[in-house]
Amino acid sequence: MTRAKMIPLAALFTVALVSCNMFPDFSFVPPVDDLDAPLEENSFYAQNMVSGKYYKVKAETPPYQGEKCVIWVEKGSRITRRQVEEIAREYDTVIRPQIVNTFSRPDNNGVDILDYANELAGRNDRKLTILLLDIKDGNSSDSYVAGYFFPGNFYEKGRISGTGHYSNGRDMIYIDTHPGLATKTEQTYATFAHELQHLISYATSRIYRRGYLLDTWVDEGLSSQAEYFYLKENPSDKCAWFSHDPEGTIEKGNNFFVWDNHSEKSLAIMDDYATVYLFFRWLYLQADTELRPNIFYDIITSPNADYRAVTATAVKINPSWNSWGNLLRTWLAANYYPGNAYGYTGDSYLQETIKVKPIAGRTVSLYPGEGVYSIINDPVNHVGTAPIRYAGLAGNASAINVSPPYTEDVLLTFNANTNSTSSPETGYLTGVPPPVPRTAAENTQTGTFTGPYVIDARDMLKKAGR
Repeated sequence: MTRAKMIPLAALFTVALVSCNMFPDFSFVPPVDDLDAPLEENSFYAQNMVSGKYYKVKAETPPYQGEKCVIWVEKGSRITRRQVEEIAREYDTVIRPQIVNTFSRPDNNGVDILDYANELAGRNDRKLTILLLDIKDGNSSDSYVAGYFFPGNFYEKGRISGTGHYSNGRDMIYIDTHPGLATKTEQTYATFAHELQHLISYATSRIYRRGYLLDTWVDEGLSSQAEYFYLKENPSDKCAWFSHDPEGTIEKGNNFFVWDNHSEKSLAIMDDYATVYLFFRWLYLQADTELRPNIFYDIITSPNADYRAVTATAVKINPSWNSWGNLLRTWLAANYYPGNAYGYTGDSYLQETIKVKPIAGRTVSLYPGEGVYSIINDPVNHVGTAPIRYAGLAGNASAINVSPPYTEDVLLTFNANTNSTSSPETGYLTGVPPPVPRTAAENTQTGTFTGPYVIDARDMLKKAGR
């Protein structure tokens, strides 16, 4: 990897706006005089996730030097030397090698993607800067920011010309100390992996896509798998959220493809995190052992930044997944019958946990990517008119019926539009009332999880109206 020139400032912010990626709020925030004063060696810029404004964080000196990281700790954070040593050891020996090996490959000179990112930021210590701080996220009882990555830090230190944003001039990530490291250590370590993938995704985009960032759902999906590879288990919060559907929006079709399109619900963003995790986990499970090691690397290095980055990999797993509509249909079917051959193969936890409910009615309004289910009592002859499509699903069936009449157990109605900015479309249901809802006792079998939930900085800023 040779060091690339920084893409023009306008291009970075245009890309970030178009793809709603990495870091959320690129609207202008008036600068504060003190912020424009030169940074001291132990000071960093950070962003308030409620107000959107930047402020300076003073860190203890000297920083802790790990083999592949340098850790700065906000003054007054009560993080002990022993904790910092443990964090550095976990990052150097577990998190970094796991995520680098999953999402990248070294170049011909043996330079890995994080060393490249270090060079891209104009540094040569080959160490990631980690800032441990109490992220200002409003201390909400339902959600908090466990960490974040800001691509603007690759610009020269100081205020980024023409914007209200500030760069630390480093390849770095921010990690929350409260409630993060203080009470949710394992989740915070998983956040290290999550944010590290975002950083790798950004650096990779500079090599393979001229700086064009992956669509939000693709990038978040990859980061969700980074968490899985670190934790070595399915995240109970996301799986329980999907099956319990607290906001009642998943059963109506809400998922990741149109990111955060139900912001009228305070926590519907959790639908996106849960479903994008399940989609990418399902894709991995459907691949054979030969393909699995390269799935996410192929996606992150794709010349395309949208759904095509995924379908180009999916078609290697199953030739019939040569279009987004075919791939989406199969995953939606897998959620209703997770134990079928096209379901969550080999993952008994997901096969037992994942549950979706059919809905009542004659018609339904669906955004691109959304799908719902209704019970079939009599043959159904709905003919799909693009982008709305239909399929018949049955338990223990080896295949999905894609042609009417549908005589199976359940009708799947979904919107296969690949344009995530399109308006919702009307699809037809069977009009058959769904079965009696599960009892509270049955619901507890799938596990429960209560907040606060971890959400990305981008989504926290949007939630705060920024």
